[in-house]
Amino acid sequence: MRRISKLVVVVMIALCLLTMTACSITVAKGGTLLKEGPVRKISVSSRPEGHSYSFTGDRAQSIIDYISQLHLIDDYPENPADYDGMTWVITLEYEDGTSLTIYHFGNMFIKTENGSWYKMTYEEASRFEELVS
Repeated sequence: MRRISKLVVVVMIALCLLTMTACSITVAKGGTLLKEGPVRKISVSSRPEGHSYSFTGDRAQSIIDYISQLHLIDDYPENPADYDGMTWVITLEYEDGTSLTIYHFGNMFIKTENGSWYKMTYEEASRFEELVS
């Protein structure tokens, strides 16, 4: 009886560990995409449609806030290369003269110029168009 109890405990611990490992999805905040420092201007263009916008002040801050609050998933089954769609090219120009480009693709994925793709929820991703229009 004692042997069976130990076996049950070991199996339960193993199942718990497997469940925790299999269900763990890394979610980062969108602020990890941004660099520190004051932003002078944000330019937004779209591909292939060719929209072009420029934002400063409160409008620029609303875009920074939007990106900062995104929930980014770095482990997902989809491959961004398998998707078609519009890409928003968001360029943040900082007061120190540097810039950062972020690609917001297909209401599903986002990345910095040299970074890896992250997945966003459709609800979060689709809010971007409201900010720029």
